[in-house]
Order: sequence, then C-alpha cells, then structure tokens
Amino acid sequence: MTIVTGSGHGAQRSADMRLGTAIRVLRREQGLTLVQLAAATELSQPFLSQLELGRSRPSMRSLYRIAEALGTTQQALLGLAEPASTVPLAGDGSAGGRLLLHDSGGADITEFADIPAEFSDFYAHARRELLYVAQGRIELEVRDGENDTFTTLGPRDSTGYSGQLPHRFRRVGAGPCVVVMVHSGT
Repeated sequence: MTIVTGSGHGAQRSADMRLGTAIRVLRREQGLTLVQLAAATELSQPFLSQLELGRSRPSMRSLYRIAEALGTTQQALLGLAEPASTVPLAGDGSAGGRLLLHDSGGADITEFADIPAEFSDFYAHARRELLYVAQGRIELEVRDGENDTFTTLGPRDSTGYSGQLPHRFRRVGAGPCVVVMVHSGT
C-alpha cells in the first residue's frame, strides 16, 4: 500500500480518486460494507477507506484481492477509472503496474515495472494471459496440478498460458525490467 500525501500530484491524485470512486461504486452496487469487503479481501478497513477516498494507492496484489471480492478483474476496475493510462499502482513486493488498454469486450493490456527479484503469491483468473518482456529478464512459474513449469524470458520473448493455472513471475538479474501482459477472452 502507498499513502498519497499532499495536493501537488495533480493528475496522479485525480487518477487515485477515480479508482477509489470506481471501487466504492461497485462495492455499494453489490450491497457490501467496507467491513465486509475488508473481510473478503483480508485488507484492512482503514486502508480500503483511504483507497476509496483517493488517499492511498493499491498494489497489484491488493487490487487483485479487491477485484476477486467484487467479482471482476483488476483491469476492469482500472478501466472504470479512465483515462486508464494515468492509473499507476503501488509496489509492495509485487510488480507495480499501469493499465495501457481496457476493452471490456476484448483484451486488457498492462505494463509492469519495478518487478521484484522474489516471487510473490500466485495469481489465477479466468482469462488467457500473454507475457511479453520489453526489457530485462523474468522467470515465470506456472503450476499445473502437481507440476511447476519454470520459464526464463529475456527481451522480446513472449509466452502465453491459461490464466486459470496458478502463475507468477519475478525479475532475474539486476537492472530495470519491463513486462507487458495481455489478458484476453472472458
């Protein structure tokens, strides 16, 4: 979690507020209180309150938990906070991301930077996923039943897999690393 301070952040503050508003509207549409959302996401109620007010910024992991609890995707939440290209996410040991495109009927494209060298928790979702490494190197772990497959990808490498399989990636080596992720299908 990142706490947003000061009012000099202009466009960033506006993006944080749009994302918070989108989460609050969806939560209320589903008849959930902040306490209920906190319990479902294992995030604190004060953090969620600050997030809805645009005073904090979620990590990809936190946004994933919120989206799961609200029956949607991270990209759909970010898409509700248009313009999408101005909605960055905080890093908390997971990669910081920036939604580049949200198409509710098609693909979502997210750029990740500040990728940690250690694996974070696994992600799993209904959509197909493609990873493209723009800069640096990553190691991808995909779990299929009892088998874990590890793949190392370098600049201009890509791979695709079912998002339903638990998966995660980490930076390999020093230096900057940028990954573009495409989610497709429903």
